[in-house]
Amino acid sequence: MNTRRKSIHLFIDMSAKGNHLYRMTNRLFIVLSAFLLVFLSNESGFAQGQVKTIQFSGVVVGGKQSEILPGATIWIPKSGGSTATTNNGYFSLPVFPGDSIIFSYTGYRRQYLIIPKNYHEASYSAKIVLREDAITLREVKIYPFRNYEEFKKEFLAMNLPDAREREALARNTDPDYLRRMAVMQGDGPSASFQESQRQITSYNANKGFANTIPFFNPFAWASMIKDIKNGALKDNSWKSLYNDAPLLNTNRDSYIRQQRGN
Repeated sequence: MNTRRKSIHLFIDMSAKGNHLYRMTNRLFIVLSAFLLVFLSNESGFAQGQVKTIQFSGVVVGGKQSEILPGATIWIPKSGGSTATTNNGYFSLPVFPGDSIIFSYTGYRRQYLIIPKNYHEASYSAKIVLREDAITLREVKIYPFRNYEEFKKEFLAMNLPDAREREALARNTDPDYLRRMAVMQGDGPSASFQESQRQITSYNANKGFANTIPFFNPFAWASMIKDIKNGALKDNSWKSLYNDAPLLNTNRDSYIRQQRGN
């Protein structure tokens, strides 16, 4: 009987100890779960802080005197965002960690700036100094002239690069030269054919009419007598056009060389 009671008490004691161990294990599990949740929330907050935007602001100056540059361009190639500085050179725009920013202004070299990747603050400021972009210009010669008339005289006497071509153009377009060339130029096949056709047409048009002979016209006699008295028959000025005509035994090249020599 005593042995049976001892066994029952031993079983009850072991059950109590097992329940106590179960409760301790359950509490430990709850504590570890809470600690894990806190750790994960911190990690999530840290990760979210990396992708948050940073308000980047500052001022853009240039040159050794740190002159304020209004209207300078600030451009982010990665996101395509851009802005410009105000009248006092100030700018402000949202950026992300790791963004590369380009600053440019007319007459100055481009300046690049990279936001640090491990930067997690809400704002970032900087002073951007641009260097002047020197451009070497061609030499400019200044000629001193006392007045406008002196300048005009020197300008008109200046030799142009195409002066030789201009002289040849003026010589070849001279009216007297063109008339001489027209006299020396014979009719071509086309002109001869047109003249023959004109003569045939004129003959066919007038062959049915009586031929008027001015020999018996008293007005024609009076006009001829008047021209004789005025010396019209002695006027040989029309022959002067043939003085410059080339000889029969010459050619075109020799004639052109002769004209250039004159």
